[in-house]
Amino acid sequence: MLVSESRAGKTIEKRVKLRIVYAVLLCILGIASVCVGTFVPLASGNGDYSAGFYTGVGCGLIEASVITIIKNVRMLKNAEALKEREIYESDERNRLIGLKSWSYAGYAMFIILYIALLVAGAVDVVIMNTILVVLGVFALCLLISRKVVEKTI
Repeated sequence: MLVSESRAGKTIEKRVKLRIVYAVLLCILGIASVCVGTFVPLASGNGDYSAGFYTGVGCGLIEASVITIIKNVRMLKNAEALKEREIYESDERNRLIGLKSWSYAGYAMFIILYIALLVAGAVDVVIMNTILVVLGVFALCLLISRKVVEKTI
């Protein structure tokens, strides 16, 4: 039986259940990656490397998602563990640390991508364009997430 004692408890339950759904989606992506690495003939000059990469990443995703699902299902069945998680996640200091970490990582990623873009221009146009697209998608994600957060807060 699932734990549901308070309104706040239901909120943490919803978050944990959502994490389980995300883990299932990652497991499906892992299975797809293993299938690509195993069954799809890769036409690139380094097909063995690519097949090994897809298979390895897929197995890693499957393992991580199964562990996450097991951990979260156990948490849902244990009222004390669920309460501890709720306290941990609602702690203002932990939330601030998480926000600052994402913020600093985002700034660092933007700068690193831009430096890579400058260097890649001297190496190969295809690499430069790829990094430019990644930089643009990153900036677009940042813009969209800002607009969403502005409307929700």
